[in-house]
Amino acid sequence: MLIFSQAQGTQEEAGADGDPGASRAAPYQEHGDQGVETLHKRCREAMESTEGRNSQLLHKLQKLEQEQEGLVEHNEKLESILGETQSQSKQESKVEGLHQKITSLETELFEVQKNKSELDGNEQVTSGAQEMQEGLPDSHSQLPGHKNTFPGLQRASASRDLVDVSHEKPHKDSALLIPEASEVLQDRGQSPKVEQKQEDPCAEAKTYEEQMAKVVFLEEQIKNLREEQEVLCSELLESNKKKEELEKQLKESSEEKRLLLEEIAQLRCDIRSAWEQGDMRRISPALEQRENKFLPWQSSAGSLEGSLKQGVSEERFQQQEEKLQQLRQDLRRVQNLCSSAERELRYEREKNADLQRQNLLLQQECTKVKAELKQARAKLSETTETCSSLSAQWDRSQQKVKELELELSKCSQADKLRSSLQERLAQEKSRAGEAQKKVSKLQQKLKDSQHQLLLAEARASDKKLLEEELKEAREKEARVQQELHEEQLKRRLLEQQVEELRQQLRHSRETEASLAKMHVELQAKTLHVLEDEKKLDAGEHVQCQKENQKLSEQLVLLKEENKALYEEGVRLLNQKDLYVRKYNEMQLRHKDKIRRAKETFIHEVKQRDSRIKQLENELSESKLQVEKGKVLIAQITAENEKLLQERRRLLQKISDQEESPWSLRSGIPSLPSRGKTLEEENARLQDKLQLSSLVGSSQRLARSSPAPSTEDLKLAPGSHPQSKVLPPPRARYRGGDRGAAREEPVENFGCSTLCFHLPEAFFGSFGANFRENSIKMAFKIVVLKAVR
Repeated sequence: MLIFSQAQGTQEEAGADGDPGASRAAPYQEHGDQGVETLHKRCREAMESTEGRNSQLLHKLQKLEQEQEGLVEHNEKLESILGETQSQSKQESKVEGLHQKITSLETELFEVQKNKSELDGNEQVTSGAQEMQEGLPDSHSQLPGHKNTFPGLQRASASRDLVDVSHEKPHKDSALLIPEASEVLQDRGQSPKVEQKQEDPCAEAKTYEEQMAKVVFLEEQIKNLREEQEVLCSELLESNKKKEELEKQLKESSEEKRLLLEEIAQLRCDIRSAWEQGDMRRISPALEQRENKFLPWQSSAGSLEGSLKQGVSEERFQQQEEKLQQLRQDLRRVQNLCSSAERELRYEREKNADLQRQNLLLQQECTKVKAELKQARAKLSETTETCSSLSAQWDRSQQKVKELELELSKCSQADKLRSSLQERLAQEKSRAGEAQKKVSKLQQKLKDSQHQLLLAEARASDKKLLEEELKEAREKEARVQQELHEEQLKRRLLEQQVEELRQQLRHSRETEASLAKMHVELQAKTLHVLEDEKKLDAGEHVQCQKENQKLSEQLVLLKEENKALYEEGVRLLNQKDLYVRKYNEMQLRHKDKIRRAKETFIHEVKQRDSRIKQLENELSESKLQVEKGKVLIAQITAENEKLLQERRRLLQKISDQEESPWSLRSGIPSLPSRGKTLEEENARLQDKLQLSSLVGSSQRLARSSPAPSTEDLKLAPGSHPQSKVLPPPRARYRGGDRGAAREEPVENFGCSTLCFHLPEAFFGSFGANFRENSIKMAFKIVVLKAVR
């Protein structure tokens, strides 16, 4: 505008100083200036509108790109979360497996300790029994030995009970079994020692087998723990490798970021240079206009040429602005790429921190497992020591058997000394009486032990075995008494015991051979299990490799998708110009539509106002009529209440008359007539209520419905004859003398309709339809009357 004003000032000065030809051309120049200004205004408005549209389109594109980036980031987060959850679930399953194995090892070690304590008690009991058998030939000399060994056995069993309790305090579930085991040991110690000689070797053999099996099982579990430790170490190595790869990727991403920043700086320099070039191009056409406007205007053609030049310069400016916008979009893309790269860096750093934490946790678990392995090894060494001690005790028992064989040879010598023993029998009889007293005491103790055994049997599941043992103990007590009275039976009993010991030795040798076979079989089974586990590990490794390949393929696909999206963005930028042109055309059409819509809107507003006024008038009328209907309903309800009170009063009178038989005969003919009249009045009132409700609803429908057509008005007078031809609408069937239907007068509430009264028996399938049709006809008549 300043340029045009300066040009006009120069033109006026030229017209005042120049010749009369210039003064004649002044009006033409003014008209040309006005045309140029209008053209410039239009061009500027068009430019501003196009710039606004372009900015809107760019904003939409940016939103789309941001949404796409958000989706990509969301997918990456989901993938990372899935990977983390999978790794955590695997680690948790491994840790749970280790904990379960550790608990199983602890329980097994506890059982081994328990069995060891039982074996020690059994061994001491067998030693006491052997000492008792050695003391039988020398009855007098070895009876005090019995007295000494019995309290020693009790003390040993009590001490072992205390040791078991001290070892088994952490395990509350197994603590309940300790007193039962101690009671059984005491009962066995109090029972005759000949029994224990027969039963203890079998128990020792069974416990030895169980301990060997448990030792083999513990060795297998230790091997499994070592293998799992190796697997964990390999996983740690793999995680370290992944960490190194991620660090390399971080370095590469940082280099890419640096290159992107350099490119951004170059683009900014280019943008500044472009802006400077655009300003120079804006100034040059302005200078040309000034130079041209200093010259005299010859015709309006010159002004048109100037406007064309300005249009060309403005088109160039638009092209430059489009280029700048493209450069801005490139900048935004680069910034988005930088932000995504930074997010990836943060995500990878967080991953590294999580991996380090997991490594620390795994190392802690490894240390715990190592400590537990050390404890298990120490316990294994203890079990091996106990096994060695058991083998030494077994050798001692064999030596004692040899000593018993020597004692048999001595028994042959004892035959020679029988004569001397007969002399001592008298002395021993007195001692035998004392022994019998002791036996009676032992029997009482046996009864107490039997009571304790019954309690133990209620807790345990071995009732039958204990009862058999008690029976055998009683039989052996009888044998002991016979041996005390008769020395001849001693030889036979000793021979039988030697034979039984030999049988037990054979059984023990057979059990040793079976244990060796079981050990070989268990080793073979463990080898098979180890091979199966190796195969499973190899299959899992192959699956992991396949999953890694799938993930790499997915990464390649994602990269290709990113490239495709970039190409689509370029294509969208190319299509933007076409959309801008179409948008201009659409805007013109939109203006026409808006003009039409305004006209229609004004017309509809006027109609709406008139309609609102009509509805307000109708509402006021309807409110008045509703109030009138409420008053009528209140009157009708009051009349109904009065009639009900009269009916109650009459019913009370009837009840009173029924009580008095003389008054019944006089009041019987009058009561039915009164009851009928009351019922008829109730029916009339109900009909009135129904008609009032129908009238109110019909009037409301008439007000809300549009004006009736001429056909409806023609049909209105023809409806009266139909209503007159039909019978009355409602007649109640009364159980009177004749049982016929009676017609009742119809109350009129502002409408000349006829209501029908039919008997109730008639309202079946056909009667109900007929009644509905009659009510509909009456309703139509009321509507037509209201419309009139």
